[in-house]
Amino acid sequence: MAALIVGGDRVASYRDFLAARGYLPVRHWSGRNQSECHRRIPVDTRVVVVIVDQVSHGLARKIRRDADDMAVPVVFSRRCLGQLSAALACLPG
Repeated sequence: MAALIVGGDRVASYRDFLAARGYLPVRHWSGRNQSECHRRIPVDTRVVVVIVDQVSHGLARKIRRDADDMAVPVVFSRRCLGQLSAALACLPG
């Protein structure tokens, strides 16, 4: 079960948090490069975590649209592991 983190600069704690819950590998897109708006979500991704403090509205909409097309859940979180944990707990399965 792979995970994708979109946004944020220092994501080591998020990466460790997701890895401890079985999401491996954990990929990261900073959201700062214009080219990331054109990237595709990897096919093995099982959850997308968007750090809302760190991405543009356009990128967040594009990620949501692409994830919906792939039937992958998207979790929107601020830079807070507690909020991320609560959001992941609401996911099915």
